[in-house]
Amino acid sequence: MSEQRGSHGIELRHLRAFIVVAEERSFTRAAQRLLLTQPSLSRAVMALEQALGTRLLSRDRHSVALTAAGARFLVHAHRVLAVLDEAVDSARRATTVLRVGFTSGATAEITSPVVRAFEAEHAEVTVDLRRYDDAGASLAEGKCHVAFMVGGARDPSWATLLLCEEPRIAALPAEHPLTGRDVLTLDDLREHPVVVNVLAGTTHPDLWRPGSRPRRFVRVQNIEEWLEAIATGRGFGLTPAATGRVYHHPQIVYRPVSDAPPVPISLAWKSVGGHPLIADFVAVAARSAQEADRPAPGQTER
Repeated sequence: MSEQRGSHGIELRHLRAFIVVAEERSFTRAAQRLLLTQPSLSRAVMALEQALGTRLLSRDRHSVALTAAGARFLVHAHRVLAVLDEAVDSARRATTVLRVGFTSGATAEITSPVVRAFEAEHAEVTVDLRRYDDAGASLAEGKCHVAFMVGGARDPSWATLLLCEEPRIAALPAEHPLTGRDVLTLDDLREHPVVVNVLAGTTHPDLWRPGSRPRRFVRVQNIEEWLEAIATGRGFGLTPAATGRVYHHPQIVYRPVSDAPPVPISLAWKSVGGHPLIADFVAVAARSAQEADRPAPGQTER
């Protein structure tokens, strides 16, 4: 592609430079990653800001941060490069590729049966499975065409298919006094610290009544950190029951929570301008959800 400049004077190298700086939060690290000199990287970002007529990054000698405009633009920049990569990939491959995002844990039992059923009906399609700590962010950025989501849709431009609702369970350190009970309530847990996965978790203070909420939340970034924080006694976790079925840890005990609302497990995709095979994938997922034999709400395995 000899012509890379858009009608606004924006080039692909400008987008790549901005995205990497935004990810690294450092011009020095971004330049090293892109194998560029720091001055040339700075010029690329400045050219992008001049073309847009707004600042995308706030920087000083010690830090780099996204401005409000930069945060909005970053989502679209990811999508532009993702569409370009998809076009190049499509031209080079003999088969069509459908990118499917998922998170570990709650969606694990659903993802593989749906993908297997889809591939059985579409032998000409390659399903590219991609694991993300935040599948919603990957869908928004165009990194995947369709995503298995824990919780509800966060973007009004998405369409969703509810696959099931998972009861919530408590994950407790093995020596926690509450492990002696067969069933817990939210009030039983409110005096203890809560470990929260800030990227993919579904636990938030509004699960408890005002005035009865836990006073301390321990924040982690992924399922592995969540498990270890609980195992080492930093607090308890609330999670879909599927997490307890998928992740067995010798220092964690799972117990049902009778009054915690269930967690929706959904398939999400962009309602406009999506991959032409999304409709087929959604149909397979809907059929698979109807055929699945899952534990009824309120039940869990230990």
